[in-house]
Amino acid sequence: MTAQRLFCFGLGYTGLRLAHAARALGWQVAGTCRTAENRERLRQAGIAAYVFDGSAPMADAAAALAGSTLLLCSVPPDAESDPVLRLHRDDIGALAGTLRWIGLLSTSGVYGDCGGAWIDESRQPSPLTGDNRRRVEAEQSWLALGAERAIPAHVFRLPGIYGPDGRSAVDAVLAGRARRIVKRGQIFNRIHVDDLVTTLLASMQRPCAGRVYNVSDDEPAPADAVIAYAATLLGMEPPPEEPFEDAELSPFARHFYSESRRLRNERIKRELGVVLRYPSYREGLGAIAGALTEADRDG
Repeated sequence: MTAQRLFCFGLGYTGLRLAHAARALGWQVAGTCRTAENRERLRQAGIAAYVFDGSAPMADAAAALAGSTLLLCSVPPDAESDPVLRLHRDDIGALAGTLRWIGLLSTSGVYGDCGGAWIDESRQPSPLTGDNRRRVEAEQSWLALGAERAIPAHVFRLPGIYGPDGRSAVDAVLAGRARRIVKRGQIFNRIHVDDLVTTLLASMQRPCAGRVYNVSDDEPAPADAVIAYAATLLGMEPPPEEPFEDAELSPFARHFYSESRRLRNERIKRELGVVLRYPSYREGLGAIAGALTEADRDG
């Protein structure tokens, strides 16, 4: 791919990982963060960063976005709507002359509870929460913007994202904060952040206007099995089993256990040529545990 300018609304865990991959390809990278402190840290790393917390428009938005050829949004909707489109829809639409790809990170939570069934992108969304209903609205709005301005827009529906730097079951077990909650029949997928980045880069090479993709691993599994496997990799005893019915959980966590589904990911493989580096949690957690130093293991 020729030189590109990528703009990421939301340089969080995934956005920053994508930014580093893009810079390794020789691309220019810019994006948003929530604080001036983070802005300076990102600029020192070679990323043109701008403060945007969703409460007010980004300063000098036209200048910040100018020349962008690729745009990713990882900012979730707030209690009102999608803040990026609410505050910058016209600025993004004005990029129709240069912008050749838009991507929105959404969630597989838009499908609601599927009773553990295998589902693909043809499944009609049936969100169970206000947050996920707003996710569906955001998906529709981004796709509509793309269609209106003839910019290929894409939606990526994600399960739980994990990876290095403190975002895995390995880290949770090491830190002593992992819980092995068991709920019969509850199952779901995950995606390693590097496989997600691979998928996004592949889509940028093969734009397909209006396309929705499930981005997941090959092997859905219950959460307790993942925690137990992480403990095994570390040579530690897994946390004791906690029956879901008896566990003290926050409303958010309790809702998590109320849904169950298995995601089909054939579309990213067939249409984008994606080959997962971590087809299951075993490979992903194995790589994370294998990269730990003795100091990491000793805390």
